[in-house]
Amino acid sequence: MRGVIALFVVLMMGCTGSAPAQYDYYRFHTSQVEVKTHKSEKPRVYLDQINIIGVADQQALVQYTGEHTVHIANYHYWAEHPKLLLTKETLRYLNGFGLDPVLSVNAGEFKQGKYRVLIEVSDLAGHFQHGALLRGSLHIYHMSANGADLVSVHQFNYTTPLVEDGFNALITAHQNNWQQLMQHLLSEMDSITR
Repeated sequence: MRGVIALFVVLMMGCTGSAPAQYDYYRFHTSQVEVKTHKSEKPRVYLDQINIIGVADQQALVQYTGEHTVHIANYHYWAEHPKLLLTKETLRYLNGFGLDPVLSVNAGEFKQGKYRVLIEVSDLAGHFQHGALLRGSLHIYHMSANGADLVSVHQFNYTTPLVEDGFNALITAHQNNWQQLMQHLLSEMDSITR
């Protein structure tokens, strides 16, 4: 009889399973963008949705854990897909700078004399030695009667070390990298629209 009870207890313990996994979701801290003095007419800027290529094109956080190894988090995610988060951040920065940003998909048709911005991200990941990585390219086009004329191309590669261990520090470092890219974009737009 003891054997039957012991077997029953073992079977019941196996059926209870483990505690459910705890999922964590991350987003950028939304601080006020410093508003620059505006020109009388805000230049229109069409923004394509941020394009993310490669392994970072997913909601799970990505980390390079070695020279040739990638870890995709099981329980740590962006609060929304990073291409949406980065697109919203870019719109916020452009607006705060005194430009008139519009998502390209909502524009209908592009007006001549206006500008179009395309950002392609090839790396958005944590790195075992360097902290947060942001790599890709930034393209600025001027809309003319002939279509889109390429005005500027910038290959970017930003790294920010983590100030402490953990995913919160990684997200802060990712936001710092994006802010550096936004500063470059804003200075390009300032020089182009003068």
